[in-house]
Amino acid sequence: MMARFTEEMGELAREINHYYGEKPKKSTEKEKSIEDELGDVYFVLVTLANSLGIELDEAFDRSMSKIEHRDQNRWTKKENQHE
Repeated sequence: MMARFTEEMGELAREINHYYGEKPKKSTEKEKSIEDELGDVYFVLVTLANSLGIELDEAFDRSMSKIEHRDQNRWTKKENQHE
């Protein structure tokens, strides 16, 4: 499952690089989308969590709580930041 997850992440990275990076697709490459690749990554992640007996929604909630506490001021607009 980890190998499959890694493979899907590589495919997602490739699509992002084609779309936003400096490496355009070759005419011989199959047409895929970032959305499709994200769906594949999500599917494998859910499958991996299920195979390990992990409640993914609970793990996500714990991560969000940690991030919200740790990074609570990270993305706030700072007054006078350009002055």
